[in-house]
Amino acid sequence: MTLDGKAATIAMLDLFNDKVVSVDYARDQGFLTGMGIDVKDAKKNGDEAPTGNYTGGKGGTYTIVCNLPTQGAETGGQTAMENCLSKNPDVNVVYTINEPAANGAYKALQSAGKTALIVSVDGGCAGVKLVKDGVIGATSQQYPLKMASLGVQAIYDLVTSGKQPSVSSGLDFFNTGVALVTDKPAAGVDSITTTEATKICWG
Repeated sequence: MTLDGKAATIAMLDLFNDKVVSVDYARDQGFLTGMGIDVKDAKKNGDEAPTGNYTGGKGGTYTIVCNLPTQGAETGGQTAMENCLSKNPDVNVVYTINEPAANGAYKALQSAGKTALIVSVDGGCAGVKLVKDGVIGATSQQYPLKMASLGVQAIYDLVTSGKQPSVSSGLDFFNTGVALVTDKPAAGVDSITTTEATKICWG
């Protein structure tokens, strides 16, 4: 893991704080699970212990400074990051709900003269470029065009033959795949480069 056992001082920049939606908690909880932090209720943001030990990579101690909403927007990410830094200027890991929020967080860090490892989710072409430019350390690339085409096919199959949509083995949804995009791969973590991701990005 990139932290190499260092203490993680984490800012969690989520989507909302006034409603619960699966895309919000699934991404938040997925990041924490990847860090090796106990998420308590997998469908709730912010109920994990604010301090403790993470087990990802070499493991180490962690402090979660904030869970703040961004509305998935660059301005929201910048404001949320500014508020997190006011609570603790030593943030060195930033999770963001999406890449616009990540770009906002980066701008807030720059303005404060700080650096941190920023990670995000989506993997659209603009987000991949942010990884290539060093704004985001890594992003999880999803494939909405594949989701759409498989969804249309599932509807067609249901209407024409009565075939019910299926889920992936061991899951309660159909997994259309995801890839971690980074130009600084970590040992033992599967990833693709920004060059590879640019060939298959969307938007």
